[in-house]
Amino acid sequence: MFAETTRLLYSTIPETIKIYQDTCDDELFINGDSSLLHQVMMNLVGNACDAVEGVDEPLIKLKLDVYQPDRVFAASYPDAEGKVFAHLSVEDNGYGILEDDIEHIFEPFYTTKEVGKGSGLGLSMVFGAVKTHDGFVQLESSKDNGAIFHIYIPLEQSKKAAFNTPSMKQASRGEGEVILLVDDHPQIIEIGSKLLESLGYQVMTATNGQKAVELFEAHVNEIDLVILDVVMPVMSGDKAAQCIRKIKSNARVIFATGYDKNMLKGMKDEDVISKPFRINDMSELVKRKLGS
Repeated sequence: MFAETTRLLYSTIPETIKIYQDTCDDELFINGDSSLLHQVMMNLVGNACDAVEGVDEPLIKLKLDVYQPDRVFAASYPDAEGKVFAHLSVEDNGYGILEDDIEHIFEPFYTTKEVGKGSGLGLSMVFGAVKTHDGFVQLESSKDNGAIFHIYIPLEQSKKAAFNTPSMKQASRGEGEVILLVDDHPQIIEIGSKLLESLGYQVMTATNGQKAVELFEAHVNEIDLVILDVVMPVMSGDKAAQCIRKIKSNARVIFATGYDKNMLKGMKDEDVISKPFRINDMSELVKRKLGS
């Protein structure tokens, strides 16, 4: 998975940024969801690219190795005792993160980026995805000294038990239906599109609610389902859904959110899926919605 993801990342990273990759020779087996971990890497590398913008010699380092917790680590993370981890680190030589920001950096909607350049959901999604795998996230950073994000995922003791990842064969598949995927994060659009296409669907995309409404109106007889991010610039997902349902009253809509679904007031009767997307959750909900 690491090799496949890095190949995809290289195609998205600006040529001005130097990439250093250090991967251990050992095969590392984990019990996890490849789509979630793919999104973790995409988010971390995307943030690193933003962090080195304007740096004279921008550099991002990707490392993957085996980590045996020491006493200091085990004292901070008691659940790590007796485990061995796959350790991924993403390092940049950007401007770093202020100490006051570090303690909030994984909170939903907290962002250090300029207005309009980030919703603050990326790192909260990283944290949530890693926790889903019983893993840990650490951050090393200081002003003007770059940042290193450390991801620790428990290794499987047996190679045979390792790949308990939801597979495409297990997942419910489509029959070429057209899905409009709407999100203001390029990584979510890219990963979500590939996931849906791998499940047998055709995908159209939009980066905000207004564009989604315009696309839906232009292709109302083609689009079978709309997946709308809740929080977006220009027009939010709930407003876009209202406009879409004025165009077609029985339009099928799924809302996507990067934070607790219970926080979505007024959507108790709506279908909501959490980001990062999990293959089986996505496939089952989409299939059920298309059949409704």
